Amino acid sequence: MDDRCLNWLLVMVLVLTWTTPTRANIDPSRPTPTEERAMTFLKSLPRQWSHSSARDCKTYEDKNLERLARPFAMAAATFLDAYRQLHGAVTITSAHRTAQEQECVCIGEKGPCAGRPHEVKGKDGRRVVVRGISRHQLGMALDVRPGTGRENEFVCLHKFAQLNPQFGVFFPLGSRDYPHMELRLPQLQGTGTPPVAVPSCPASNASTVILGWFTRDLGRMSEDPNHRGADRQQ
Repeated sequence: MDDRCLNWLLVMVLVLTWTTPTRANIDPSRPTPTEERAMTFLKSLPRQWSHSSARDCKTYEDKNLERLARPFAMAAATFLDAYRQLHGAVTITSAHRTAQEQECVCIGEKGPCAGRPHEVKGKDGRRVVVRGISRHQLGMALDVRPGTGRENEFVCLHKFAQLNPQFGVFFPLGSRDYPHMELRLPQLQGTGTPPVAVPSCPASNASTVILGWFTRDLGRMSEDPNHRGADRQQ
């Protein structure tokens, strides 16, 4: 089994775990304080249509962010906050999508689109039209645009994710779909906040002083003992 298939299997296990009745009984609807901070941060980022499809399907609104799987929302918020502090602005262009929204997005989309209908040949030889399921429909994907969306800015964003797997996100489609970010289970780390690897990007002007401040405070969303205590009380 290759890494891509293994990661997808682990993500599906996480989705099923998150939506089990046991989880629902413990926390039927209320997010923890950490989850609320992550969602507040995501909602604070600029959001707009990417113009990559024929229509503005408005999949970047509050309702779409609120339907993201909570583990992914927290991972995405921590990652985007880290990147933004080092390399500048990030814009969200798409979040969770319903089946109808996914179909809307695929209209005129030039890149990969899981909801686009296509024909497959069945065992009996007949051809049938099917649609794939996007990670967006599972709440496990975001489309984001760094800076003004230049290619070198996307390359920097991808490199930052590759060098820092502890954030738990990655860009599996690479240059085929630059904005598309998904959940990846982070590598196991020791206690405390792991060091942040900073890629050498032309657009970055982060100084050593800023980096030192940043690495000290990076874990504030999840490492604060008071916040962990508050989470346990929910």
